[in-house]
Amino acid sequence: MRRALSSGLEVFIDSNIFTYHLSGHKIFGELCRDFLRRVERKEYRGYVNNTVISEVLMNFLKSELFISKGIAPHKVAREIKRDPSLVELVDFDVVTMLFGGLDLNTSFVEFGCAEVTMLMEKYNLLPNDALHLATIKRYGITDIATNDGDFERVPWLHVWKPR
Repeated sequence: MRRALSSGLEVFIDSNIFTYHLSGHKIFGELCRDFLRRVERKEYRGYVNNTVISEVLMNFLKSELFISKGIAPHKVAREIKRDPSLVELVDFDVVTMLFGGLDLNTSFVEFGCAEVTMLMEKYNLLPNDALHLATIKRYGITDIATNDGDFERVPWLHVWKPR
């Protein structure tokens, strides 16, 4: 479901929106870049949590090590465990500038296991998505920018997809 977002909304921004922008994704990159520009212009109040930041950093790390060293994305974590100096090869400035330039509400609220598993079970979500939903609920947000169709199972959540 693609829903146009009205100006002034509070919107939780999932990691795939940042990842599409950073990677210049050929289908979704421009739409996500335009969306993030609107956040930058304060047309929306953007929210992220520490899980989103972690996912974006990992996706960026995987992409950069694939480009520079040819390491398959699914092997990056194992290769870094073997050779931690691989992390030094990646310049994270573009990611830190992106997050720093958007004036996002960064939520570092912790949630208990019971709260997260309840959301997992109720909406059939994976753990990180349930953490996102817990953040959304905590702040009373009703809109999410994501390309993850799993959030469409949450009836009270309005989903914006870059399509």
